[in-house]
Amino acid sequence: MSTDKFHYLADLNAAQTQSFHQNAHAETLAQFCQSEYFHKTKQDITEKLQDDKQIPFCQEHRAKMYHFHQSAEQPKGVYRVCSAASYRAGLPEWEILFAVADFDAILGDDVYLDGVSHYVEQPEMALLTLSSAGSDSAYTIEFNLKKREIVPNGFHFPLGKNHIAWRDENSVWVCPAWDERQLTTSGYPRQAWLMQRGQSFEDATPVHEMDADGVLIHAWRYLDGQGAPIDLIEAANTFYTKDYFYVNANLQAVKLALPDDCEIVGYLAGQLLLRLKSDWQRSKQKYISGSLIAVKLNKGELGEAQCLFTPTATQALESVETTRKFIIITLLDNVSGSLKAWKWQDGTWQEVALPDFPKGAIEIADQPWGGDTVHLTASDFVTPLTLFSLDLNVMELTVLRKQPKQFNSENISVNQYFATSHDGTRIPYYHVGKTQSPDTPTLVYVYGGFNVAELPHYMGAIGRHWLEQGGAFVLANVRGGGEFAHWHTAAIRENKHKTVDDLLSVLNDLCERGFTSAKKIAIQGGSNGGLVVASAFCRQPESMGAMICEVPLTDMLGYTELYAGASWIDEYGDPNDPQMADYLAQFSPYHQISGSLKYPPAFITTSLSDDRVHPAHALKFYAKLRDVAHEQSWLYAPPTGGHTGNGTQADTAAELACVLAFLRETIVL
Repeated sequence: MSTDKFHYLADLNAAQTQSFHQNAHAETLAQFCQSEYFHKTKQDITEKLQDDKQIPFCQEHRAKMYHFHQSAEQPKGVYRVCSAASYRAGLPEWEILFAVADFDAILGDDVYLDGVSHYVEQPEMALLTLSSAGSDSAYTIEFNLKKREIVPNGFHFPLGKNHIAWRDENSVWVCPAWDERQLTTSGYPRQAWLMQRGQSFEDATPVHEMDADGVLIHAWRYLDGQGAPIDLIEAANTFYTKDYFYVNANLQAVKLALPDDCEIVGYLAGQLLLRLKSDWQRSKQKYISGSLIAVKLNKGELGEAQCLFTPTATQALESVETTRKFIIITLLDNVSGSLKAWKWQDGTWQEVALPDFPKGAIEIADQPWGGDTVHLTASDFVTPLTLFSLDLNVMELTVLRKQPKQFNSENISVNQYFATSHDGTRIPYYHVGKTQSPDTPTLVYVYGGFNVAELPHYMGAIGRHWLEQGGAFVLANVRGGGEFAHWHTAAIRENKHKTVDDLLSVLNDLCERGFTSAKKIAIQGGSNGGLVVASAFCRQPESMGAMICEVPLTDMLGYTELYAGASWIDEYGDPNDPQMADYLAQFSPYHQISGSLKYPPAFITTSLSDDRVHPAHALKFYAKLRDVAHEQSWLYAPPTGGHTGNGTQADTAAELACVLAFLRETIVL
C-alpha cells in the first residue's frame, strides 16, 4: 500500500487503522444516535421487523413449512417448522428446530444463519450455512432436523467462500475455498469435487478444476420432475462468461456447446433452459439476446431447441422457475412485473393462460419440490406485500398472507417519469410522495449495475418515517441495471459513466419539474450503487444536498487488488490496461475528490466483516473527503454485518435510524 492510490491510511499500521475507524464510527454515533428521534425511530423499526403479523416466508417441504425467525428473545434467530395446514389456516403451530446462537460456542465464532439447504427428497436432512460475522465466508454443518442435532461425522466443512450442494442423500458437490491453493485470484473456489458420505475430503473425487485466473466454479444437481437427474458444473472465466459441463456416469466433465455468455436457469423434461445475453446463431435459426430457450440435452449432446420468450424493447426476463410440469417466469415491462407460463405437452412447450395477477414487484418466493404449486409475492410502493399460492394444474390463485399496512398512504401518489440523459436516452424513474415543490426533501435511490433491476417494492419503514412526514422518494432506473434487455450492456466498462449521467439527469429533471431543489436532494446507493452515488457526488456536488454511500467501491484504480474485485473486470474494465486506467481515473470517486470543490454532507458506511467489497474503499474515501470537507463527512462502520447486512434486526434498525437522523439534519431541517 505504498503507491499514491493508497495514500490515505497507507502509512497506518493495523492498530492505528482500527483506532481510526473506531473513532470515526464513534463520532457518527455521537452526532446522530443520541437524540430522542433516533431512539424512537430505532425502536419503532425494530418492533415492526419483529412484529408477528409480518409474513413468515417459508420453504415448503412435504406439507411442512420451514421458517427462519428473529425476535427480541432470539436476535440471531431460530429455525422453526409448522404444518402446511396450520400455516394456511392462519394459526401456525411452530416448533423450534435450532437456535443460531447455539452455534457460536460450537464453532468458536460469531456466526449468523446464511441459509438452510434441504435435501428435497428427504427434507429433514439439511446443510446449514453459518456466516462468520455476517461475511461471505461461512461454515457448512449437516443437521438432522428430525433429531434436532448435528449429524455425527456428517458433511461438515470449514470456514470459506465454499459452495456445497446436495447430490443425493449420501453425496454432496464440494467446491472448496478454505485453503488459498483452492482459490481463484478473485478469492472463490476453482475446483469441483464429489464427496460420498463417510469420506474425508482427501478421499473425495476431483471432477474438474479451472484456471486460477478465472472467477469461480460451482457444481449442482437438477432433479427433473419428468426425467432423470443431471449433474452440471459452471466454470465462470469472467463475471459474465462461463463454460458449462455435463457430468457423465464416469464422473467426467463434458463441455456443453453453449454460448459463453448464456445462463442455465433450469432443467425440465430433459431440456436445459437458457437465458441468452447475446444473439445465438444455431444452424439456420437465430435466437435473440434476452430470450428464454429450451434445448434438449442427451448425455451431454445438445439437440432441438425452442424459443419460449423474446423480450420487446420495453421488456426484460426477470426470473425463471420450474415445477413438475410447468415453466413459469416473471418478466418486466416498463419496470413493472408480470407472469408467463408454459406446459410440456404433445412434444412441445405450449404457453398457458394464467389468472390475473397484480402488477408492481413480483417475485417467486418458493416452489415446493415435486408439485405444480408456486408461491408468489406482489407489492408496490404503497401496497403492502401479499403472498399468493398458484396451483398451475387448475390455475387457481389463493392468498396465503397479507402484510399489514406500515404507513398511511393517503395522499401519497406514485408516478413514473422519464428524464433525458446526456446522450438523449430516456431514463425512467418513479416519484413517490405527497408533495412536489422546491422545498420537498427528496431521497433518490440508485443501483445501476450487474444487470440487477430495481422494482417498486413496498416502502415499509421509509413510508412511515419519510413519506408520511412529507418527504419524497425517487427510484432511478438507470442504465447498468436489468430493467430492460439492453439496459445492462449499455453502461459497462468504457460506458460505465453513463450510469452516472443517467442519475444526474434524473436529479436535473426533478428540479426542472419543480418537484424539489438541489439542496433538498439526497442520493443513496449501496455497493455498485455506492460507486454510482460517490461518482456523481464528486462530479457534480452542486446537484445534491447530501449523499448516503453504503458499502461502496471508490478506488477504481485499485479495486482489482482488493478481495473479490478481480471478478468485476467485466463490469468496470481492467485498471492494468493503460487505456482503461485513464478512463477509470476520471470515474473513480477516490481519485476525483478535489480540494477546490464544495461538497455537501456525506454519510459513508461499511462493515469491517465485509469480505466482498473491501472496507478500505469506504475508509479511504471517507479519510480523503474528511480532509477536504472536514465535519461534513461521516463514517458508519460496525464490526459485523458483512456486505449484505447479515446481522440482527436491531442492527438493521440502528443503521436505518442513523441514516434517517442524518437526512433530518441535512436536507429536512
